[in-house]
Amino acid sequence: MNVAFNTAVSGMLSAQSQLSAAARNVVEAASTGQDVIQASVAVKKAEVASKAAAVMVNTTSEMTDTLLDITV
Repeated sequence: MNVAFNTAVSGMLSAQSQLSAAARNVVEAASTGQDVIQASVAVKKAEVASKAAAVMVNTTSEMTDTLLDITV
């Protein structure tokens, strides 16, 4: 279970890093008058990746709770 949890947390951290970079790209593109569509899409992708990782954390937690209920 720890491997799944660690993978999910790693995914969340990666998504947060991607979101930070994408948000910075949106601001830079907007300030120079460039198209912000691609940067905005990258923000949305990072958001979805973060949500998916959060669901994985929740599922892993529920699985651990169930396993503990069975063994105790």
